[in-house]
Amino acid sequence: MRIRVLFPLCITGLVLACATQSRTSNADPAALSDGTLVESCTTPPTPPTDAGVVVDITADAEGKVHFSSKTVRVDPGQTVTFVSNVNQDRCIGVSDYAIFAGDVTGPLLVSACTSASWTLLASDASKQYQLWACATTGDCSKCTQPQGVKETINGTLEVTGRGGD
Repeated sequence: MRIRVLFPLCITGLVLACATQSRTSNADPAALSDGTLVESCTTPPTPPTDAGVVVDITADAEGKVHFSSKTVRVDPGQTVTFVSNVNQDRCIGVSDYAIFAGDVTGPLLVSACTSASWTLLASDASKQYQLWACATTGDCSKCTQPQGVKETINGTLEVTGRGGD
């Protein structure tokens, strides 16, 4: 009797294990995981002289990517520059793009081993905005704000002080 019950359970377990494994291997190649090993640049990039507030994108010993600061404090009208010290393109997103000068509508592409920046509007503000990033193949349109702890890069963009128009 015990063999009749255990044998079907073993077969069911094998089928489920195979089905689960094949499902996870069909991941969307456009959405690169932060689980991918990321290495540091061979030559670190130099931020521009007018970089404003600089946030470094770095990889730790395990190849996970992080911001150099989880809370980025900037004043209205100031520039925030992301400097990539890793060999992977990243898209930097923020919860409200209306705070930036110019026609900013989506994530900022920071190519591997280079830098990119935003300039904030020069108006009075004291707010915090959720800041996040995702790996990319050079197209930020596929990156959306993460809904869980999957992403290792996240933080807060804090606009402080008073600006002037």
